[in-house]
Amino acid sequence: MSYQLDIFTTAQAEIRSLPGYVRAQAQQAIAALAHDPRPPAAKELCDKPGICRLWLAGRWRIAYAVDDDQQVVTILRVRRKEQIDCESLPDDTDA
Repeated sequence: MSYQLDIFTTAQAEIRSLPGYVRAQAQQAIAALAHDPRPPAAKELCDKPGICRLWLAGRWRIAYAVDDDQQVVTILRVRRKEQIDCESLPDDTDA
């Protein structure tokens, strides 16, 4: 079962600004989320139920939400670890 991918405009800009090797890894990881939205390496954030994070090379990570009812994976942020915290993530993933 395949999920639709929705990437926030801010996340699209963040992906474009990544170093080349991290950008390629991010694009592959995001594409894979359409087929497996909860890979073993993904962890749900404690302070934001329903929002997961996935590590990339170095200290980069992807923050995303999964809507199983609508079968949509929404990419919220692609940033360095220290730049992703609960305050930087939207409360409403429909934005």
